[in-house]
Order: sequence, then C-alpha cells, then structure tokens
Amino acid sequence: MEDLNRQARQWCDEQNRRIHGTTGERPMDRLAQEELRALPPADRLAKYRFEVRKVSRDGFVSYDGVRYGVPWAYSGRDVKVRDINGFIEIYREQELIARHKKQHRSRTLVMCEHQYANLGTAQGYAYPKPQGIQIPVQDVEVRSLDVYERLAEVGT
Repeated sequence: MEDLNRQARQWCDEQNRRIHGTTGERPMDRLAQEELRALPPADRLAKYRFEVRKVSRDGFVSYDGVRYGVPWAYSGRDVKVRDINGFIEIYREQELIARHKKQHRSRTLVMCEHQYANLGTAQGYAYPKPQGIQIPVQDVEVRSLDVYERLAEVGT
C-alpha cells in the first residue's frame, strides 16, 4: 500500500508540473490563484445529504443497490434516506423510522427489526396463517430411455 501511495503521489506531482492543454497553465501554479477555502462543517452539510425514496409494497427502500427494510406501515410512502457515518438512516417527516449498518454488496436485502410486526392484525383484520395442503399426484408412466432417444433423432 505504501508503494502504491508513493507511485500515486509521484504521478500527481508529474501531472501538476505539466502545462495543461485547456488552460495553458501548470495546475500547481493555477492552484495558488484559486483561493480555495475549507469545506463547511459536516453538521452544516448534513441537511443536504438526504435523498427521497419510495418504500416498496413489501417494505423496503432501495439505496445504492441494497434494499433496506422499514416498518411495513410506511409501505408506499415517500421517505428520506441518508448515508452518514457508516449507517443508512431512513426518516419519515422528521422521525427516524429505521437505521441500518451500511452494506456494500449490491442486491443485499437488510431486514428491519420488527419490520412486519402486527401486520396480521392490522386494522382489525385477522389473517390466518398459511397452511400447506397435500395435492394428490397421479402415477407417472415408466418408459424406457430408448423412447426419448428416438424422439431426439426425429428432428435431426
């Protein structure tokens, strides 16, 4: 890593000494004229770091290719999402409704604790738990594999 950093610094120094094709100046000379100032403190910028997202019907918000869960009651609603200090925070109005550790692997699904709590009894409805049923299966005819080999030869 140290060697890569050294090589990168060397490349930057070389580029900064060359005359730029568009400006006709060396970047190191131009930088001195820029009068750059420090960025504002992070807390001042925090209010601009939100992105609006719509919660999917199954209770997830997509952010950077990862689906983060929110409580089901917010499904279909607009929320504000921000990436801050390694966490993804999801707000409805001013209320923090979910907070997840940021994931970097695309297509990851991150559930929210109690994401579907009380869903079965919401608004007075009592949803029965799904129960499996057994469907009778008809007997399958047993054939020699020669039948399939002959069928495969028909098309050739």
